[in-house]
Amino acid sequence: MRLVRHGRQGEEVVLHDARPGEFLAEASLDSSRYHCDAVASLPSVVLRAAKADFQRLLADDPDFARSWMALLAAQLRTARARVERLSLRSAEERVRHLLLSEGRGSRCELEITGSLKDLARRLGLTHESLYRTLARMQKDGVIAREGSWLRLAKDDDPGRMT
Repeated sequence: MRLVRHGRQGEEVVLHDARPGEFLAEASLDSSRYHCDAVASLPSVVLRAAKADFQRLLADDPDFARSWMALLAAQLRTARARVERLSLRSAEERVRHLLLSEGRGSRCELEITGSLKDLARRLGLTHESLYRTLARMQKDGVIAREGSWLRLAKDDDPGRMT
């Protein structure tokens, strides 16, 4: 699911890409209205909670409130990494940053959910540029691709971002 607004020219501005298990539109807890749309790229199951019930749970259950704060902090770190990634100049730098910041294990393995066009949008690239970059990185032995999985072709340095 992605959280989108539309710009003055009608262009879609993606504010958040929610993955399975993540929350969407949590900022609406402090708003009377929320000016975004949730759009499903793939078949999705969404759990909806009543705002008053959720706020009461936060107030009455300290363990839940701590878990909620930890989840929000993790999502904030992901959002900041996305901003950092979008500031990078080359497509290759953006792909590498994505693997280093969101991939798992020593080879930064990442399952690409959705289409490569969706990934290009997340990276702020045209899909043509992403396709060329992935092909070049694979040919140069920088990355490996297997189905929907993408990873570094060899272990990265231990000082990488986590």
